[in-house]
Amino acid sequence: MNSDWLDMVESLHRTGVKPQQIEAAFRGKFPGVQPVIKDIYNHTAKIRRDGLLGDTPMKALENFLAGNGFTFYTRESDIDNRTEEIFFCHNKSHKMWHAFSEVLMIDTTYNTNMYDWPLVQFIGVTSTLQSFCIATAFVIRERQRNFT
Repeated sequence: MNSDWLDMVESLHRTGVKPQQIEAAFRGKFPGVQPVIKDIYNHTAKIRRDGLLGDTPMKALENFLAGNGFTFYTRESDIDNRTEEIFFCHNKSHKMWHAFSEVLMIDTTYNTNMYDWPLVQFIGVTSTLQSFCIATAFVIRERQRNFT
């Protein structure tokens, strides 16, 4: 792919266009040229990697949270000090939870992200039955606790 094609893939990717739609747009703009969908996937993956600025995805998330008004806690691995779990809450969400702390729902999704880590969301409900996100956590594995 030449630089014009790569620039087109990058600009469409940054606006949220999916690779299949990029391929269709590519065929419309450059008739007679057949893009390989794998090349589009590879280039969008490179764009995402370059956006991490050399950090791991978890470290990039920590940097984002630290710079955008979130309170967060991490737990590192005992073996190699890699972040294994992260809990984060935006300060506005925390204030909402203090105002409407009567209802708290916890929703866990499994195997829906690239690391197959459970994503846990804590949801609150206002007096007008509007739901809002209180906090989110990624955990590498569930731990069973004995509270007896």
